[in-house]
Amino acid sequence: MAAEDRTGMAFGLTCKDMKKSVAFYRNLGFEMKESWPDEKAPMWCNMLLGGQSVMLGAAMDPAQVEGMCGGDADDAKIYGEMAEAFQKHQAGVGVNFYLEVPDVDAYDAKIRKQGVRPLRQPKTQFYGIRETLVDDPDGYRLVFYNPVTMESCQSCGMPLSDAEPGQMYCGYCTDEKGTLRPYEQVFEGTVSGYFMEMQKMERKAAEKAAKDHLAKMPAWAGR
Repeated sequence: MAAEDRTGMAFGLTCKDMKKSVAFYRNLGFEMKESWPDEKAPMWCNMLLGGQSVMLGAAMDPAQVEGMCGGDADDAKIYGEMAEAFQKHQAGVGVNFYLEVPDVDAYDAKIRKQGVRPLRQPKTQFYGIRETLVDDPDGYRLVFYNPVTMESCQSCGMPLSDAEPGQMYCGYCTDEKGTLRPYEQVFEGTVSGYFMEMQKMERKAAEKAAKDHLAKMPAWAGR
């Protein structure tokens, strides 16, 4: 892999049909950078999208793994067990791979024209991204996203006038490191700072109002 193509994020996927998977990822806008033994019929290849690497590898017959490992007993055991598990289980269950794109709506429209069918329309999530979901031919879940600027704090509801893309919380709800404060601290601030001081409510009424208000906030849903 050339130095300019290196990235801190890369993952590898085992594929039942390499030809089908390579075509699918090309329709998603990926470009093949390396392959083995060759580009036309790869058993392994490195696909890149905006510097993000997805490596595709052909599923192997467990009986052939040892020969492919060149006599390395440790690798033969590891990859042999993986090959057996791949045959018995659905690929990628419970795993989501996140890949960033400049504009997820434009990207979604582009891949639909290529015949790719996302699972739903692009959606903005409370955790500061807008995303579209795609399952590849083997069932691996790919989440293409771009960070978005949120209009309000997802903890207390305060407007985020100077928020950066991907920012979820206001300065009152986070500590000096930008980490969300514990519920008890946010609750007390909401009670005393907003409902008692600004809304002029008595303590008991303010506590009830704060509890009801925070229960509607994404950060504290289900609490």
